[in-house]
Amino acid sequence: MTLEQESAANDVNNHSLILATAGSGKTKTLIEKVKNVLKKSYDRKVILVTFTNAAVNEMQERLEIALPQSSINRVSVTTFHRQFLNQTKKLMQGKLLIGATYFNFIERLKNYIENEHLLPELKVTFSDITSILNDQPLDEKKGFDKDAVKLVKECYQELKKKNHLYDLDDATRRAVEGTLSGEIPLLNCTDLMIDEFQDTDLLQYEWIALQGRGGINLTPVGDDDQSIYSWRGARSYETMLKFKDEFKPNIHMLAKCFRCRPEIIDASKNLIEFNKDRIPKGMVSGKEIGGTVKTYIHKFKKSMLLTFLENYNKYDGEWAILSRTNVALDSIEEFLIEHEVAYSRNNQTSIFKTSAGDFVIKLCSYLLNKFAHYHLSEVLGYLKEDENLIPLISESIKSNSDIESYLNNYDQSINGTVFEMFYSNYYLFENTHDSKEISTRIDLLIDFIIERRSKGDKLNKCAVETLLLEGLKIKTGSWFERIKLYSDKIKEQNSKSEIDKSVVTLTTYHGSKGLEWTNVAIFDVIHETMPNMQSPIDEERRLLFVGMTRAEQRLFIHSYLNKADIDDLKDVGELALFKKDYEYNPPITSDINDVCFPSEFIEEIYYTND
Repeated sequence: MTLEQESAANDVNNHSLILATAGSGKTKTLIEKVKNVLKKSYDRKVILVTFTNAAVNEMQERLEIALPQSSINRVSVTTFHRQFLNQTKKLMQGKLLIGATYFNFIERLKNYIENEHLLPELKVTFSDITSILNDQPLDEKKGFDKDAVKLVKECYQELKKKNHLYDLDDATRRAVEGTLSGEIPLLNCTDLMIDEFQDTDLLQYEWIALQGRGGINLTPVGDDDQSIYSWRGARSYETMLKFKDEFKPNIHMLAKCFRCRPEIIDASKNLIEFNKDRIPKGMVSGKEIGGTVKTYIHKFKKSMLLTFLENYNKYDGEWAILSRTNVALDSIEEFLIEHEVAYSRNNQTSIFKTSAGDFVIKLCSYLLNKFAHYHLSEVLGYLKEDENLIPLISESIKSNSDIESYLNNYDQSINGTVFEMFYSNYYLFENTHDSKEISTRIDLLIDFIIERRSKGDKLNKCAVETLLLEGLKIKTGSWFERIKLYSDKIKEQNSKSEIDKSVVTLTTYHGSKGLEWTNVAIFDVIHETMPNMQSPIDEERRLLFVGMTRAEQRLFIHSYLNKADIDDLKDVGELALFKKDYEYNPPITSDINDVCFPSEFIEEIYYTND
């Protein structure tokens, strides 16, 4: 360990703030600090909080290797949401909106807005609603103004309350309120460590601060330069200053990046230092010189792909292509298929991780256990069962010895509902072994599911069909045996977080966070894409900074211009997309000049014919 890492890991008796630049070994340092805290006294207990299940799994695996067996039970790793749900499960009334239940609810909300003619001038889609609820930028062409956004949010809250539902934000607020009032006790630990602290919102920060005010040692770890979630409420610089002012922590700076060559660090620093509201860290490389940073300005969009292919064939090592959106990655994917380049899609690779995958998991669980009513509610929600019947069906099944009795004794209104059709057509075939009959059953099941979904729900139709066909048709054994085998497989796939680096990884900037590759190609650094002018310019710089610092050895940044841009140029040599002070009227790429780094890093102006 470096002296800086050791200093941070050995600081076990005070509040401390660890500022860790990209590739500086923050996880290694954090684990070492956990070890030192537990060594200090047998009375010490650690809770480590992060944001994703993948991060939890990785941290747990590394802790199990690093810690003696006797200490394992004194440390726990969890996500913020899991922690809040555990703290509030006895206090919240209603049903949690998550998974297929959430999916179905959003569709009901969309239908409500349409049926009540609340936004008659707008065509509101499922994607529009989720973007609004997550405070993500909307397509300006669709015409959503502040009043429309406000109305959608109000309708969401109204419908949620009416149906006795709550979401993760509600659980977060309740956890903070309950801790503040004393209704919820402080955490059962002596030390609370927070990974990716820059991504916390103000409510999460308040919950952390309440633990610290109650006497728990706090250790936030993060990098405000890598805060890329302001659209969901993250307040990196603000929360770090609040923590610094209130708790007067010891500050530890991990400034040495062991991932990137100096050339990549220099370019990344030149970019991020344009931001004013940040904590300077003096980022340096822990590697020798020998890296490559190339920027290309292409005359044609396809030229980016052809240049990538040329570099891909030229340079060995792991490869990743980063772009702002998954839509952009779709066209890149088509190009790679055409040129027989093996690839994988990060964060969109596995169909098992979609809402359809979640539904199929719940479906399999229910088919394997007809009394798994906790899954039945979500399955019925996905299949658009009458929302008033779902709780009645679920509660009735709990109190009946078998489903047949329930169906026979229930009010006749049950006949013809989703549940009755579902049960009579699919569960009754539990003892079927005939392959032909099973194939027919699968086809009918798919048809039934597709029929229940909206006509425009193409992704989920395709996903469900793919999942069930691939999962059940190719296996031998009975109907139930196939479901059991497939259920185990899909759960395994759903939990996988590894990236196949033997092929080219396609991912967004957000999806790349925490990952690294030998070679990184960044596409579409062009006005309205990167930067997206609906997003704060500081955030756009941080987003590009995250993408750039994924590269270990070589970084290739690609932009392109249309013909009109080029024809309007007085001097091609002034085509300085990455020059901060570049001014041209009209500006070629508008505020792109403010987001990128100085022109000395432009190594190639690359025109290629389509």
